[in-house]
Amino acid sequence: MAKILFVHIRYPEYDRCSGDLRLTNLLRILSESNEVSLFLLHQPPGYAIAPENAHYRKLMESLGIRVMSGGLRAHLRDQQYDAIAIEFWYVAKNLIWDIRLFQPKARLIVDTEHIYFYSHYWKAKTLGEDLDTPEALAQKRDELDVYRRADLVLAVTGEDRQVLLAEDSGLEVGVVPNIHTIPELALDADTDRVPNRLIFVGNFSSNPSNTDAMAWFCHEVLPLVQKEVPGVHLQIVGNKPSDEVKTLTSKTVEVTGFVPETAPYLLASSVSICPLRFGAGLKGKIGEAMMYGLPVVTTTIGTQGMDVRHGENMMVGDTPAEFAAGCVALLKDKKLRIHLAQNGRRFIIDNYSYAAVHRTVDAVVSRLDTLPLRGYGNIERWARLQVDGVKEYLRWRFGK
Repeated sequence: MAKILFVHIRYPEYDRCSGDLRLTNLLRILSESNEVSLFLLHQPPGYAIAPENAHYRKLMESLGIRVMSGGLRAHLRDQQYDAIAIEFWYVAKNLIWDIRLFQPKARLIVDTEHIYFYSHYWKAKTLGEDLDTPEALAQKRDELDVYRRADLVLAVTGEDRQVLLAEDSGLEVGVVPNIHTIPELALDADTDRVPNRLIFVGNFSSNPSNTDAMAWFCHEVLPLVQKEVPGVHLQIVGNKPSDEVKTLTSKTVEVTGFVPETAPYLLASSVSICPLRFGAGLKGKIGEAMMYGLPVVTTTIGTQGMDVRHGENMMVGDTPAEFAAGCVALLKDKKLRIHLAQNGRRFIIDNYSYAAVHRTVDAVVSRLDTLPLRGYGNIERWARLQVDGVKEYLRWRFGK
């Protein structure tokens, strides 16, 4: 049993964001055979026990996960951990010093969710932006520097892992993908679905790829689909839709905003669309749709990290005409819908179900104590402790 601290900026909002759903299920797996604590960083007093966060707090309590907030430095001084994991490189950037200082024996893990500089590359390439702006290059350097200072980096796909190793072959990179709890379905779930209904599920909070996807689909692709299937209807479901997305509302396009559960919407739809033109990592919206027996039409970007085949697991198209053809084929052909739905659901069960990923996580934890520490040497640590002590005295003495 390992003693593990996970540092995150807030409760994992599993009902609003696929990345947070992955983190929630990762914590669930870890808590089964390890002592796990969750530290909520940079939150105001009362956040942890606020009424609107009660369901997140109760879930953590039910898993036996201790939730803390306040001063991380003081906590690091009081407790000792075998491993400390931090979600997102930009959060880890300002914490590595304190962790190495006060937890010299703990393995430091940075969980990526996706590779930010790789996502930026695809966005710039797709939109015709400069790939090598000073800001982009600086962010890439900072991101890679954080990964180099970690003992282990967790990617969500083998593709992301290869991108990191191509930048620095000395990195220690593991892969923990999205984790899905597979629901039971009726033998022929297609019979209960609303004919000609398309659905897109995505979190729009600070996620320009989802906004771009919906604008591109509604302006470039949907008119082509409507020519072949006049009664087609699109539901856009997800947290915090942007103003640009809200303006897409029409007689045939519905923007629901946040919904407590996506399952009723997915089960009532005919086809799930994921028209992403840029991004990185594993697409939770695709895995969720497939596990509910919903056939998917996506782009090459949408298939990142997934070993799938067009016409077997999902339909893939990158141009408006190709994407529309995939939608039309599925809307018109029930046998094709069922074929892709069954293959897609089996694909998720085999690769991304709770049971499948559990084995991967167990393997990662079992080798934590074999990873070489990239921490400070004794002399450097002693010197930094002296500097740290002087800074604390000055803050106490002068109130700064």
